[in-house]
Amino acid sequence: MPKLLADEEAARHFCRTFLLPYARPRILQCVARKKYANGEMNMGTLILERTVLRFDKGQESEDKFIRELRKFEILADNGMYVEPKVKTVIKPQWMVPYITAFPLDEDDAADAFVAKVIEIRKDQRKALEKSKTADEAPNMSNIMSKMNTLLHQHPCKNHKWLKLDVDTKDPALIQQLQDSMEGAIVVFAAESRGGYHVVLEKGPVCRSLYKFAQLVNEGVPKEDQWITVENNSGPLLAIPGTSQGGFVVQSATEIWRRGVE
Repeated sequence: MPKLLADEEAARHFCRTFLLPYARPRILQCVARKKYANGEMNMGTLILERTVLRFDKGQESEDKFIRELRKFEILADNGMYVEPKVKTVIKPQWMVPYITAFPLDEDDAADAFVAKVIEIRKDQRKALEKSKTADEAPNMSNIMSKMNTLLHQHPCKNHKWLKLDVDTKDPALIQQLQDSMEGAIVVFAAESRGGYHVVLEKGPVCRSLYKFAQLVNEGVPKEDQWITVENNSGPLLAIPGTSQGGFVVQSATEIWRRGVE
């Protein structure tokens, strides 16, 4: 079974080519997944760590990124992650690290945080005026968690991107998908255990992509759909060089760029 950070150079190359050039914060998230735990987990997905990393200091940022990935495995090896309630110790091979697919905007997130504080403070005053105790009134507990959530929800507006989550490696289906994307600008792609994560620029070509996704997903239960267009604010990306259920994630950017030419 590969280590969580199975190929450090691949992870460093990902950092140098996709994270550092945009010099914006990202959220690195490590989760444990039931489907990799052979029935030993109760929860489908358990978030173990969520860390804000900045990529504006070159080598220093790259080294920090690698240290964080190593830290996840060290903590797991020492039994530091447990599933709530049942107290099952999380094993490294159940874990998968992801990073936000889009660069994030700290200024917009800070403005949203201030607005949230004001909103909760107003609700708190109203509750206290109605003779509720301080424990019953709205409060701002878990401040950093709320701030990180708001940061996750505010991608940088300078980059108009969307992400495809492709849950197949069937060559015929991939060819049909790429045909619907002809002329698309692929920013980055990674091959995951069960398919691909593809980040691309928004543009006119997205119309045919949306039509294709709607066609192939029509009448198919959500859990069985093999293509998802993620146009929301918080999609996550598999990290090349890390292990995902025994499979080492690979960069697939050039393959996808050729496929949509």
